[in-house]
Amino acid sequence: MISSSSKKGLLPAGLSDILYPDARIQAKTTENLLDVFSNYGYMRVKPPLVEYEDSLLSDGPGAVLKDSTFRIMDPLSQRMMALRSDVTAQISRIASTRLSHLPRPLRLSYSGDVLRVKGDSFNSERQKTQVGAELIGPKSELIDSEIILVCSQSLKSINIRNITVDLNLPFLRDLFLDGIENSLKEKINEAIDRKDSQTLKKLKFNNLDIILKFMECTGNYENGIKKLSELKLDGILLEAREYLLKVINIIKENDSSINISIDPLENRGFKYHTGLTFTIFSEMFKGEIVKGGSYNTLSGETATGCTIYTEKFHNSSVSYNQNDLVYMPYLNMMEADKVIKKGFSVVFGSELNNNSDKEATELKCKYIWKNNTIVKLKY
Repeated sequence: MISSSSKKGLLPAGLSDILYPDARIQAKTTENLLDVFSNYGYMRVKPPLVEYEDSLLSDGPGAVLKDSTFRIMDPLSQRMMALRSDVTAQISRIASTRLSHLPRPLRLSYSGDVLRVKGDSFNSERQKTQVGAELIGPKSELIDSEIILVCSQSLKSINIRNITVDLNLPFLRDLFLDGIENSLKEKINEAIDRKDSQTLKKLKFNNLDIILKFMECTGNYENGIKKLSELKLDGILLEAREYLLKVINIIKENDSSINISIDPLENRGFKYHTGLTFTIFSEMFKGEIVKGGSYNTLSGETATGCTIYTEKFHNSSVSYNQNDLVYMPYLNMMEADKVIKKGFSVVFGSELNNNSDKEATELKCKYIWKNNTIVKLKY
């Protein structure tokens, strides 16, 4: 039987307390990532956690987030409100309204928690902390490349290595499957997701041949580029290929350490994107750690953004050194400040304590303050 105190500690599925040291790691990670974005001219903004439903879930990125969003009633206005499930929709609103007067390209960065109705296959958590950046301006391979390169730099700042960027053109799938009945389209999409060319060949539909050819281009960019370049394309397909190749060249010219793969028809996780998209992986983690790509804002402008999933980094090799603790048996802010300026952290003792060394040990201190001197504890 569960005790009353245990019941009070229960949390809803997909929600959890982040405790020390994970909470500290997350905070430090967030600030490091944002500092890198700031170094490249991205201005930090902080949208609210809750907005009116008809604003947050209107045109632009918010329009496709309705199924993943919690709603509540505002007791003041008696209007329905929504808890954000993705910060990008709010950045779209800010860029289209309050910052519409600023010159383009407009660079914005952000961090904040989001709440979703359910988790995903890689992460069952429903509350996530997003850190990201958005570049709003004319559609350009330079803009797409900048976001990828700056995002990669931010990951390196928190010691994430062996980065692979997977580049996609998910709008091609919509183009190829336009006009196909839903039941058949569902089978085709499942086969493409599984990279199951044998099943696809058994299905009769227009554009089968070109879909198979694009699927063959999936994988390491060197092999993928070769196969992609051999395709005889025209119109929008030719433009899409050349655009992708230019982005790849810009990335490799600026950072040869980034591994690149291509998967032209991948569209999972890209609900509101309209152009080139990308997913970033690292050998240090299971599943994706970043998603991003091009989309249209609330006002119809082109934007490219990235979202970093910082919850991946809680229990990992991403760590930050904690200053050694010095136990100070009494409360004295001036003396504590002297110790802190020497590169230590301070914890004060309790008045009721009669054994300073014992309490210092219990509080995980390596040193104790005695006679105006930092003394190493003997365990």
